[in-house]
Amino acid sequence: MEEILRKLQKEASGSKYKAIKESCTWALETLGGVDTIVKIPPHLLREKCLLPLQLALESKNVKLAQHALAGIQKLLSEERFVSMETDSDEKQLLNQILNAVKVTPSLNEDLQVEVMKVLLCITYTPTFDLNGSAVLKIAEVCIETYICSCHQRSINTAVRATLSQMLSDLTLQLRQRQENTIIENPDVPQEFRNQGSTVESLCDDLVSVLTVLCEKLQAAINDQQQLQLLYLECILSVLSSSSSSMHLHRAFTDLIWKN
Repeated sequence: MEEILRKLQKEASGSKYKAIKESCTWALETLGGVDTIVKIPPHLLREKCLLPLQLALESKNVKLAQHALAGIQKLLSEERFVSMETDSDEKQLLNQILNAVKVTPSLNEDLQVEVMKVLLCITYTPTFDLNGSAVLKIAEVCIETYICSCHQRSINTAVRATLSQMLSDLTLQLRQRQENTIIENPDVPQEFRNQGSTVESLCDDLVSVLTVLCEKLQAAINDQQQLQLLYLECILSVLSSSSSSMHLHRAFTDLIWKN
């Protein structure tokens, strides 16, 4: 992370990027502290490092933004930035990163595609709990970006691929729970294991995600056809990946009959 921050600090020359340079300095000083890992909780380390990365993205400078996205990827891969998600909402890894990339809908096409990759990477971090709430938060960024840039083929494809993969992963997790075949990831620290969602909560999550997607589809009936197709594809991803035993879940069958 330090190397990326130094590169960003060097590239952020001129008064226009003064805030980026200064926040890089603060982040590097924090990371360089002797007792940083022991005394500073991960959410504060993330906050310090994400600030210059967010400012770099918001600068709309392609080179600075590329450094920012590399920094977010690095943050996701380093154990010192990861914590058990018992913090309040605004301190959780997902929410902090989503806040950092909230400018995505107004970025250029290539950067938007890279952000989609980062969002998918979040769901594959060893300690990340993929659940309905998280899926909907990530989906919101994807959908907003799609609405702003659906005329661009590459972002159109990237958004659809990200949503499809994420929704399939959520339903796969449920199937594995139902079949009791989840294999523990050896990369996950012991204290993070057995933190996963139960079958019942995953069923509820799946229904809540489907409900939101159905509502969005209904609301988009008079909108552009591409948006309707996006929601239909998302719904299909969930239904086609779901276990046949989902029909035993009352809320699921109620939703299907309703729509």
